[in-house]
This record gives sequence, C-alpha cells and structure tokens, in this order.
Amino acid sequence: LFLSFVFVFFFSFFVPFFMYLLSFFFSFKDFFVGKLSSYECGFDVCKKVHVGFNLVFFSIVLLFVVFELEVVIFIFLVYGDYYSMFSFFLFFFYVVFSFYMEWFFGKLIWIC
Repeated sequence: LFLSFVFVFFFSFFVPFFMYLLSFFFSFKDFFVGKLSSYECGFDVCKKVHVGFNLVFFSIVLLFVVFELEVVIFIFLVYGDYYSMFSFFLFFFYVVFSFYMEWFFGKLIWIC
C-alpha cells in the first residue's frame, strides 16, 4: 500500500516537472521585441489592451470545483470500505481547513 502511494506521488510530481524542464530547455526562444507587443503589425496602442483578471473570482471558482468534487466523493462513500471513508474524511478536513484559511485571511471578500 505504501509503495502505491510512492508510485502515485512520483508520477504526479516528478514526471510533469521533468516534462516542464524538457520543454523549457528544448523550446525555441525568439527574443525579438516586436513579438512581445499586442499587435505584430506595428499598431501602437494608446491605452492598456488586456483587461485584468479578478483573483477573488478565481479563488471562488476553485472552491466551487473542490466542493463539487466532494459531492462526487459522497456518492462513492456509500459503497466504500473503511479506507475510502478515511480518505473522504481526510479530504473533507483539508477542504474545511482551506476554506477556513481563505475566510480568515479575507480572500472571500468580493469588494476590492
């Protein structure tokens, strides 16, 4: 059982990290300044082109996805054994703790 956790941890952490390093070292890098502008045709803009993204909205969406995942785990809890119940309560503790931490640090306030 412990070896399966080690195997999953290895594949979920080291393999994507290794692939990221490979793509970083073997990617084509063009440092031409014109490629960094919003428009490549030479059009000069007078104001900011890109609109900022609200990080509070992003954190609320992440909380929604995690709580929806928790509802899916509820369905499998009916047919599960003690190991699945333990993993569910561990995940539930993590969700409640992370929700409390976001509430404590004021990340759930919509007013900027």
